[in-house]
Amino acid sequence: MFGLASSNSNGGLDVNLGCGKSVGDDASNVGAGIFAAGNTLGGPATTGLFLEANTNNHGVSLKHSNTEKLGSTLTTSAHANLLKTDTIHLNANAFHSRTHLDNGFKFDRVGGGLTCSHGNGHGAALTGSQIPQLGMKTLDITGKANLWSSPNRATTLDVTGGVSKHFGGPFNGQTDKKIGFGLNTSF
Repeated sequence: MFGLASSNSNGGLDVNLGCGKSVGDDASNVGAGIFAAGNTLGGPATTGLFLEANTNNHGVSLKHSNTEKLGSTLTTSAHANLLKTDTIHLNANAFHSRTHLDNGFKFDRVGGGLTCSHGNGHGAALTGSQIPQLGMKTLDITGKANLWSSPNRATTLDVTGGVSKHFGGPFNGQTDKKIGFGLNTSF
């Protein structure tokens, strides 16, 4: 069983719960499970299931999720570790998702990126994606700095920030900026 509760700048707590089973060891494994996510103030909940396989810090996954009164998404993804030291992890990833909205609209999102994380809880990511049906491309840059961690690192206080720039499509030229503080507890 796993879980994560995170403060949401719009109110309430975002809660993610799940259970799964993994077979293998740290070097090579396969796993499957189910999950549910929502906010303590209400709104639509998301439920789903996942399958994953990993070997030597590389892996593939398949995830299906359904958000009530909104639609469902099937996502395939792959990741590869490019650099791993005692404190730094640099990974590349690629993904494809297919979303079916309840109103009948369907769209794909295809992309990839790089993530870099530090053993002290800091990290950064650069992701590019496109939605071909809308002629939209998006570039995302995000970062996280850990301000405090419990001794077992199950609870953290982080500052996060990000910028998204849209090219083409309905949000052409729009830049979205976010900054926030998050208190996260894993269990």
